[in-house]
Amino acid sequence: MPPTVVVDELHLTVRMPAGLPAGEAEAVRRNLAEPAFVDRVRAAVLAAVREFPALAPVAVTVSR
Repeated sequence: MPPTVVVDELHLTVRMPAGLPAGEAEAVRRNLAEPAFVDRVRAAVLAAVREFPALAPVAVTVSR
């Protein structure tokens, strides 16, 4: 694979209400930590990238 350069970085921010009960807040954190959630975010990003032909040569990484 030829060398690559970083062209752009996007960051996803997830917010929840400050006063959310502890049990609900923990459920949010647990779901965000699930590998299945990250997999679905990755799939969504890759699907969006594929919609733009000019992005065909780019490599996209989604990590946690």
